[in-house]
Amino acid sequence: MLWSFLTWELIKMSIIISVVLSLVFILFQFFRIDSIVLSLPLQETLPFLILWIFYSLFYFLPTSLFVSSSFVFFELKDTKKLSVIESFGISPYFTHLQILLRCIPVFLFLVFTSFILHEEDISFMRNYLIYKYYLNMVYSIPEKTFSTIGDMTFYVDGRTGNYLSNVFFKKDSVLVVAKSAHIEKDTLIFVEGSLLSEEKNKFYLTSFWEYRLSLRKFVSLERNKEKLRRDQKLNLLNSLLSPMLITLGFLLSKKTERATRLYYSVGVLSVFYQFFLLTIKSLL
Repeated sequence: MLWSFLTWELIKMSIIISVVLSLVFILFQFFRIDSIVLSLPLQETLPFLILWIFYSLFYFLPTSLFVSSSFVFFELKDTKKLSVIESFGISPYFTHLQILLRCIPVFLFLVFTSFILHEEDISFMRNYLIYKYYLNMVYSIPEKTFSTIGDMTFYVDGRTGNYLSNVFFKKDSVLVVAKSAHIEKDTLIFVEGSLLSEEKNKFYLTSFWEYRLSLRKFVSLERNKEKLRRDQKLNLLNSLLSPMLITLGFLLSKKTERATRLYYSVGVLSVFYQFFLLTIKSLL
């Protein structure tokens, strides 16, 4: 009963810490795409947000297990509860082992999730939202107004349904000026205009009668298989290190006498661990 209670305390604190870390990370990243997410219907953005939150919780859970194990074992030692347990002839290492064994379902969950959830899935859904945002912009652009999204700028002098007149379009190194244009699904068809493009630091100006430009050219709507394999390996490593992180937290709390020193050590090691994962990611 005691081991189950301590295990629950560790897991509960880990979930809370993971939620906090995930919210901080997501809020920091959200400002880069807030205009896109807030402008699209909820039924299109909600799956992306749910997947993003779930992945963040999964990614930060091993780090949270390290932090919570440090705090839980230090609290046992600091309040003399660990000494009481030792008075019954139970070693602190035995206590750690019992908690570790009861965390096996958590470890299995992390390993299982490593194979089904990847950062590339988040990137794919984000690109899909950007693609939908571009479509909305093209289909709803007002007359005589320059509309800009990131590095994409669009202007029309007049419009009748999907038919546009006196069009200016710029995206990346492509600039198009045309007398008219019309929209077919996700393709802009420019008529009677000029195309200015850049290749190898040289600019080329070309006149055309008709020029087709698909918005898919600017947004990848396919999952990168190499990145999927990379993400799976990184997720698996992060998950398999969870027992070692809990053990590290136990050893750190056992060797540390002051709470402030523990907080400092846990913070530094957690940041170091994230840099370690980023380094491994760049090498995969």
